Amino acid sequence: MRIGIVGAGQSGLVLTHHLLARGIDVELFSQQTSEEMRRGRGVLAQITLPTTLSIERAAGLDFWSAGGPPPSAQVAPTWDTVRLTAATTRGEAAVSGRLPGPAIAVDPRLKRADWLEYAEDRGASVQIRGVTVSDLEGFAAIGRYDLIVIAVGGGELGGIFLPDEARRTSHARARALSQATLHGVQPGPVEADVVSTPHGEILLLPVLSAEGPAHAVVLVGAPGGVLDAVPDPRRRRHTDIHAALLERLRAHAPGMWERCRGADLLDASSLVHEWIRPAVRHPVGWLPSGTPVLGLGDTLVQVDPGSGQGWAASTLAAATLAEEIPARAGTGRPLDAEWMDQAFEVYWARHGRALSLFVDMVQGFHAADLDPRIQEAFAAAADDPAAADQWIACLDNPAAFADAMAAAPT
Repeated sequence: MRIGIVGAGQSGLVLTHHLLARGIDVELFSQQTSEEMRRGRGVLAQITLPTTLSIERAAGLDFWSAGGPPPSAQVAPTWDTVRLTAATTRGEAAVSGRLPGPAIAVDPRLKRADWLEYAEDRGASVQIRGVTVSDLEGFAAIGRYDLIVIAVGGGELGGIFLPDEARRTSHARARALSQATLHGVQPGPVEADVVSTPHGEILLLPVLSAEGPAHAVVLVGAPGGVLDAVPDPRRRRHTDIHAALLERLRAHAPGMWERCRGADLLDASSLVHEWIRPAVRHPVGWLPSGTPVLGLGDTLVQVDPGSGQGWAASTLAAATLAEEIPARAGTGRPLDAEWMDQAFEVYWARHGRALSLFVDMVQGFHAADLDPRIQEAFAAAADDPAAADQWIACLDNPAAFADAMAAAPT
């Protein structure tokens, strides 16, 4: 069996390594070399929560935890204490608790570069080139692969996957995110801090940068809104994103601002500003010839960045597919369009359904339609350490939140 994977982001690389570990032949297409990835522009910090970290570890990809395998000599700061602050029916409440295990956040440029090199070391055929629809047609015509997986966020290939109007990951049509990576952030009462405001979410968390341990501060809100550090994208080149971000931090999360105001910006390349449109797309894309291809990761599920679930969503989707491919192959039946739909349904039932409910909760503390049961339970957890740990654990397992809400009395 041979699988062609287009895209060397999180989902494409995790799938590649899990398939290689199962003895499946993989050809991986990347538009960048590993060195180009390391030198590339900044990207959004991605939180590797305990479940996600365990999936990476199972594929031999946890290079950055203490005692992890080479090639990386850098050790990421691990953390498990999180504080969530939000408005409730009882006023503002802060819930501080522990994750069920350690989490890390490594600059995706480092992870992708090391994982790409390791894929080649493990026997993947790595092609450094772009892929077009015409290329895919050529691959299909000669039967080059048993399955073609598209793991790119957009562009020509992303466009062949149609929106799924019946599913979503957020009520928001678009989200603006601004990020700076800082050295010298002052210690706080918890390691990772999240504040839900009427204008969006603010996150402060430890990360591993190319220069060593640091902190990422992230603002997520409506494009052009109060938390958008560059409300007019036409002026991005002339905007001091770092200063604009700190100004908004001071106004809407003063406790975080106190910790960050004396910190130094890592470098200009660590600044990030972009607008994201949360969406879900149908898993099967059709080439003009009528050949089906399967989408993965951001190609299909664009997660609201304010939830902190993007990295987990891509990883869980890849891990699910890595199970479904050999299971189907074992039956002797083809990896056809019907199976592609079924494989995505497995992922959606495990994670996607709960993800949308969890994002609604994150965004909904300041919305009039948020279920009062959620606000009451959250407020009560501020004074109950065991309940607080359960809330924080939902970050790692949104399905636990969905199940708890389903079981709660109306």
